Amino acid sequence: MRYRVVLVLFLAGVTATSVVVAATGPTTEPTTGPSRSVNDGIYSAIQVARGKKSYSSLCARCHGDNLLGNDDAPALVDNDFLGHWYGKTLGKLVDLTWKKMPTDGPGRLNRRQSTDITTYLLSENGYPVGKSDLPPDAGVLNGILIQRAKQ
Repeated sequence: MRYRVVLVLFLAGVTATSVVVAATGPTTEPTTGPSRSVNDGIYSAIQVARGKKSYSSLCARCHGDNLLGNDDAPALVDNDFLGHWYGKTLGKLVDLTWKKMPTDGPGRLNRRQSTDITTYLLSENGYPVGKSDLPPDAGVLNGILIQRAKQ
């Protein structure tokens, strides 16, 4: 008899705990990654024009007018671009541009210029234009995933 009482109390406790967990949800926060993609129309046409102008004056001498690169600089379009950046955040690309480009004078660009140049690259890789500028804010950029362009 004593065994049954202990068993019933144990099962009642397990059931009560299950109900509380089900009602309140899991006890750990779910991990989330980037919530947006480069396919979401995240930049404006005006920003692309600014980026193209900066690219032409600061980047084209190494990466080429056609963004196909050369022996010392990688291509910035198509499979070459995706091969390096697929699955990474836009924040990583902007940070690399901001901190390490141009190679003959790293640090000359500010975050806005780096973001504008990045939008030009995105445009040339077939990602859709949106209605507003992409902000140079690291928190925003780190929340945007680089994926294949939707056809």
